[in-house]
Amino acid sequence: MEPEDSGMSSLEPGVAGNSSVIASSETEIKVEYLKHSWTVRNFSHCYQEYLENYVHLTRGEENLVWSIKIYPKGNGENNKDFVFLCLNRVVSNPTGAKNNKLGFRSKFLLRSAENKEIEMRVHPNPSHSDYVSYIKRDVLFPLIQPHDSITVFVEIDVAVETITTSSHDSLPPIISSEKELSKNLLSLFNDEKHSDFVIKTKGQEFRVHKAILSARSPVFSAMLEHENTEEVRSGVVNVTDIDSDIMRGMLMFMYSGHYTDDIDFAESLLIAADKYRLEDLKQHCERTLINNINAENVCQLVLLGDIYTAKNLRERAIAMIQKNPTQVTKTEGWDSIVTEHPQLVTEIVRSFDKHLSSTIGPEKIPGVPTRSGTPQM
Repeated sequence: MEPEDSGMSSLEPGVAGNSSVIASSETEIKVEYLKHSWTVRNFSHCYQEYLENYVHLTRGEENLVWSIKIYPKGNGENNKDFVFLCLNRVVSNPTGAKNNKLGFRSKFLLRSAENKEIEMRVHPNPSHSDYVSYIKRDVLFPLIQPHDSITVFVEIDVAVETITTSSHDSLPPIISSEKELSKNLLSLFNDEKHSDFVIKTKGQEFRVHKAILSARSPVFSAMLEHENTEEVRSGVVNVTDIDSDIMRGMLMFMYSGHYTDDIDFAESLLIAADKYRLEDLKQHCERTLINNINAENVCQLVLLGDIYTAKNLRERAIAMIQKNPTQVTKTEGWDSIVTEHPQLVTEIVRSFDKHLSSTIGPEKIPGVPTRSGTPQM
C-alpha cells in the first residue's frame, strides 16, 4: 500500500539515550630512586668499629638523609666474624618531622675491584637498622684480593608522595529502550509487515495489527474481541467520519506514542481520540489547542471541550472568555453559542469571578440570558 501524502509532518521518533557516567579514582604513589656507590680501599686494614657514609635526597626544603655503615668485624661480640652493611634513615627531628614515617625500600650490592659481584645475605629481622646485609670475613677477604678494595652500591626507592585523583568518565550514550521500541513499532506500521486487519477511510486503506489496536484502544479491543462481529469476520472496518490524514496521525500515535504538535490537525485528532478513547492522545491535542487559544477561536474551543469532555481545554477557554469578555462577545463564535447552546453560555457567566461580575455584570454581556431566560438581542 502506498500511503497518500496527508500533509502531516513525519512522525519518525528520534532515538536518544542517557549517558552512563562511571566515577573512578586513581591513587599514584610517587617514587624517587636513589643510587649511591661507596668505594673503600685497603679494606682489610680497617680497624675502626665502623665506617660511615651518607646518602641525601633533597626535595624542596626537605633534606632526606640515610646513613650507610660498614662494620668490618661485626657489630657485637657474637658476630665479630662477619662484615655488616647497615642502612638507617636519619631523622633530625624525631617528634616533628613531616616525613618521619616515610616509606622506602633498599638493597646493597657488593663488588670487588674487578667489578665482580660478591654475594651477601640479607638479615631477616634486624633490630637496630632499617636494612642489613652481611658476609663472613673469611669468605669476603679472599674475594677482594689482591687489590683489597670493595665498592658498596646502595639503591633506595623512596615513596615521597601519595596522590589520589577522581574522574568521571562518560561512556557512549545508551539507546533509550522506550524510544527504540517506539521506532520499531512505527516501522512495523509503515512496512505493514504481518498485518492482519484493514481500516478503510475515504480514499485510503491502512493495513494494521489487531494486537496493537486492542492494546491501545478500548474501543478497538471491544470490536475485535468477539468473533461473530462483521469487522472480525471480514477483517475490515469502514470509518467514514475520520479523514485519512487524521486516521494516519492517530494510528502512528497508537503505534509509536509520537505526537505531531500541529494546530491544523489538533481539533480533528482530539475528536478521533475521544471516539477511540485514546486519553493520552486527547491530552496532547488539548495542550496544543490551549497553547493556541485566542479571542477569535475561544468559543469554538470551549464548545469542543464541552462536547468531547476535554476538561482542561474547556476550563482554559472559559478563563479566556472571563478575561476578555468584551472582545469575545463581539465574535461570530459567541453569537453561535448564544443561539445554539444557551445553557453553556449561562454556565460560563455563572463561573465568572466576583471581580468580573461586579465590574461588567452579566446583564451587560450581549446574548447573556436574562432573568426571564430569554437571550438579549
